[in-house]
Amino acid sequence: MKTELEKFIEENRQSFDDRIPGADVLSRIQQRMGHAEAAPAKKGIVISFKTIRWAAAACVIVIAGIGIWWMNLDTTNAGQQILAGVKPQAKETREQETGKQVEETRGPESSEQEPVSTAAFAATKQDQRKEILFASLNNMESASTRIAAAMKAYDMKNADREIVDALLTTMNGDPNTNVRLAALEALAKFHREPYVKKQLTASLKKQNDPMVQVELIQVLTKMKQTSILSELEKLVKDANTNEAVKDRAYSSILTLGS
Repeated sequence: MKTELEKFIEENRQSFDDRIPGADVLSRIQQRMGHAEAAPAKKGIVISFKTIRWAAAACVIVIAGIGIWWMNLDTTNAGQQILAGVKPQAKETREQETGKQVEETRGPESSEQEPVSTAAFAATKQDQRKEILFASLNNMESASTRIAAAMKAYDMKNADREIVDALLTTMNGDPNTNVRLAALEALAKFHREPYVKKQLTASLKKQNDPMVQVELIQVLTKMKQTSILSELEKLVKDANTNEAVKDRAYSSILTLGS
């Protein structure tokens, strides 16, 4: 059932249709339509729920990793601090305990007695060496043993009066020429000692072994012992003197007398 307004419009439609909008109205409508067509439609960004879920999981993993790293860092620093504080203390404690044990073992007077004990030990060891040397030089059953003993005396840095006397006895009276030469060689090493020099000079009158005489004259000549000139002249004039000894004696006379 039509209303009164609808009936009025139908009855007067021709009166409405012959009306034309003004030019200004049409112009405004066209401008609005042009602006609407020129403006690009904005596109929206669509993010799926699956992507959001994966991003959330990744964030959780990163945060958990940072937390674990931080906890390990604190644990490491704490451990280093503990080690730095405990180890030196433990080492110091062990050293103190070791020092106490050493002191208890040595006793309170051991440090003062140590130099005396060392000197006494060295003296005892030197005495033992001398006893072995003397016993070897007097071993008449083995010439090689006596030669070895003379060589040991030669290796010594210093020779006291007892050792020198033992070597002189061997050089002047041993039945073996090689043993006597070995003793002479050991004595010649200490020729700068006044006592040794004096005894070697005196030994020239006692020698009767030509090989020992030749070697002894040579040693005394190197020592520039002019006091043996008279003894050398006797050897040269003596008809019983070995020819090799005479030659050596004559050569030394020319050397010492020049």
